[in-house]
Amino acid sequence: MVAMEPDVAREVPPAADGPVLRQSPVVGVVIPAGGTARRLGGVPKPALRVGDRSIVARLVADLRAFPLVVVGPRPDDVVSDGIEVTWCTEDPPGGGPAAALAAGLVHLTHVDVVVAIAGDQPFAASAVPRLIEALVADPGADVAWGVDAEDRDQPLLAAYRADVLRSRLCGPAGGRSMRQVTSGLRAVRVTLSTVEGIDVDDPADLAAARDEARRV
Repeated sequence: MVAMEPDVAREVPPAADGPVLRQSPVVGVVIPAGGTARRLGGVPKPALRVGDRSIVARLVADLRAFPLVVVGPRPDDVVSDGIEVTWCTEDPPGGGPAAALAAGLVHLTHVDVVVAIAGDQPFAASAVPRLIEALVADPGADVAWGVDAEDRDQPLLAAYRADVLRSRLCGPAGGRSMRQVTSGLRAVRVTLSTVEGIDVDDPADLAAARDEARRV
């Protein structure tokens, strides 16, 4: 997961004269899922099993209410019957999360809001309704993103106005950082639960995620 220190984004008050999202906006989800875990032997993180499923399979099932674009390889255990899900690859392959979001946007031309969820966050889906609600409620906001237990902003657990994100990702996106993409955006900060903030970067994270899966 990409995290940013809180001084990069600031909480902003509502702006009465800003563009208004409809109360039930059309929402699509992009899951950048092409990363590997160097601290976990170089395996694709989204394919790691948490409970009885891979992380990506868990996210796809939990987010089935939305059109989904997964940018990365498809694990064998993903069941997408009845779920609107598209699989694609970023350009260039391995180009990072900004390139993955740009690739996902190609398949979400009809949406008002784009939710980004990194493919190493097995329990992040429960935060999505609050992110969407926060964005809709604030006409002055470009994005509503999660804030983890260490008060770090999470641009890869966030709801973006689709037109804003498209404008930021026009042109080559490979190698661009999320800090570059989101610099200057007007952000609403949404507190994540400890479980929602779990991202699997190392063996300790994986153990914590598997412990949580056994409890739920």
